[in-house]
Amino acid sequence: MNSNKIISREVVIFDIPPDESILKTYNMEKLLNECKRLNIPREQYEADNDEDKNKRFIISEILRLEPPLPIHQKPILLLSDYDETTMTKINTYKYVKHIIIDNIYKESIITIESYKLPLTRRELDIQNKEFLMNSIYNEINLINIGDYKTKDDILKFACENGKSSGEKYLRASILNKLVIENMKNNKKFIRPRITHYDISVY
Repeated sequence: MNSNKIISREVVIFDIPPDESILKTYNMEKLLNECKRLNIPREQYEADNDEDKNKRFIISEILRLEPPLPIHQKPILLLSDYDETTMTKINTYKYVKHIIIDNIYKESIITIESYKLPLTRRELDIQNKEFLMNSIYNEINLINIGDYKTKDDILKFACENGKSSGEKYLRASILNKLVIENMKNNKKFIRPRITHYDISVY
């Protein structure tokens, strides 16, 4: 089922750290600044009184720590589109491939690719939980946390709009944490403790 489709392809050239020929044009002050930036120990590049020798060492260390190559980029998942009816998903990724020939960077190829893959029940459950969590947080953003100070306040919010007992408990837990955080400087505040039993008998 693993069906690959290339959506787009682009050739780009990224900025890279200076190579040896450029570093050789730097004066000593500029090279020392690079040493500080890369945390090269001072005693290493001041070990010899010969400035030319020190300069060669510094350039060598800079190239070792920061070669003139672009940073490797891992694939990035841009989108997951689930189809519950066919139990498949289409994952869309962004890939960046650097073309390096004889240790010299030439260009980079950026592709957007999609893959059709099997969809598992666990993935659907995770997605549904994320939707539910986002929905609860969006609802909480519309209320004034300062108006909720007691266990009964929290249970009212959780149970009046919640559907299943699990959703009600989740709503109560999220709001309770935010209420506790909001009231942390109030010494008279008693932290509410909400259980599944509290939800069932509310």
